[in-house]
Amino acid sequence: MVKKISDAAALEESMSNLQELARLLRRYSVGDGYITPPARGASLSGRRREKVEELLAALAQDHDAAATLVYGNGCFAVGRYPQAADVFRQLLAGNPQDQTARFNLALTALRLKRPAETAALLTETLEFNPLLTQAYYQRGNAYDDLGETELALADYATAIDLEPDNLRAHYNRGIVLAKAGRHSDAVEQFSTVIEMRPELSNAYLNRGASLDELEQHPAAIADYRRAIDLDPANVNARFNLARTCYYLGRVEDAIEEYSQVVELDPHDAEAFNNRGLAFDALGDYRQALEDYGVALTLRPDFAEVFSNKGAALEALGDNEAALLEYQAALQASPGLAVAHFNAARLCSKLGDLDRSLRHLAQAEELEPGWRAEADEDEQLQWVLEVGRLRERKMGR
Repeated sequence: MVKKISDAAALEESMSNLQELARLLRRYSVGDGYITPPARGASLSGRRREKVEELLAALAQDHDAAATLVYGNGCFAVGRYPQAADVFRQLLAGNPQDQTARFNLALTALRLKRPAETAALLTETLEFNPLLTQAYYQRGNAYDDLGETELALADYATAIDLEPDNLRAHYNRGIVLAKAGRHSDAVEQFSTVIEMRPELSNAYLNRGASLDELEQHPAAIADYRRAIDLDPANVNARFNLARTCYYLGRVEDAIEEYSQVVELDPHDAEAFNNRGLAFDALGDYRQALEDYGVALTLRPDFAEVFSNKGAALEALGDNEAALLEYQAALQASPGLAVAHFNAARLCSKLGDLDRSLRHLAQAEELEPGWRAEADEDEQLQWVLEVGRLRERKMGR
C-alpha cells in the first residue's frame, strides 16, 4: 500500500525548505528581506546556485510558499528575474504598503533593463523611508542607465551623506563623473575610493583613464601599472597602458602590453588592430599585416582594420592590393573619412585623378580638415592644384 504524505507533513516540509532558503540567502549575502545584490548583472553560480535552484524547485510545488518574499529573493539570486518580478508584484497587489517587496521589485526591474520603472518604484519607496541609503544608490544606478547624469550624481551624493563608507556609491559616482567628462572630479572621487579600498584594481584603472583624459600620462601609467600589480588579469588596465605607451611613442612597450592583452583575451580584435599599428610604426609591415588579419577574422566588418591593412600594403609597394583594402573599408563603413583620404592618396599615385578628387571631397565632407591635411601631403598637392585649375576654368 502506497503511503500518502499528509497535508501537515507537506506544510512542514515547505516551511523547512523556506527556512533553509532564507538561511542560504543570508549566507550568500543576498538577503531574505531587502535584497542586497552583488555588482550589477551578477547572480549566484556554481554549487551555490545549484542549492538555491533545488530549494526553488521543491517550493514551486506549494503555491503559498512560491508566493513569499523569500521565494522571490531566491529567484532573483539565480537570475530568474521575470519570475522574481511576478512574485514581488503579487505581494504588492496583496499589500500596497509592502516596501520590501516594492524595493525588491525595483531592483528586479533594473536587472530587466527597465530603469524608468526602477526609478519610479524607488521614488515611492523613499516617500515612506527617506533614509534608505540603498534606495538612493540604486535609483542613482537607474538614472545613470537613463542618461540622467545630474540626478544620478545627486542620488549617489545623498547615499554617501547617509552612509559615508558606501564604497559602491563612491565608485559609481566616479564612473558617472568620468562619463560626463568631469575628469578632475572623477580623479578626486576615485582617490577617495582608493583610500577606502587600496587593493581595488579597477579604482586605479578608472583613475588612470581620467588622468589620461587630463593629459597627465605618467600618472595614468603609474595607475595602470598599480592596477595590474593588484590584478595581473586586469585586461582593461593592460589595454589602456598599451594605448598610452603608443600615444607617447613608446611603441615597443605598447607591443609588449598589447601582447599581454591578446594572451588574456585572444578574441580582442581591437587589441590585435592596435598592436598591428604599433608594428606598422616600427616598419614591421609583415607582422602588422598578420595582426590585421587576425583582427579581421575576429571582426570581419572592422572597417578601420581594412584601412590600416591597406596602408601597410601600400608601404610594401602593393598598391593594387592596398586599393582593394581601402575599398573594403568603405564598403564596411562608407563614412570612414580616413579610408577616403587614403584612397585619394593612392588613386593620385596610380594616376587616377578623378577618383582621387572624389575621395578627397568625400573625406572633407565627412570630417572637415582633411583638405588642410591634403595641402601638406606631397602626393596630393598636385591633385589639389589640378582641381583648382578645373574650378577656375568652370568659373569662366
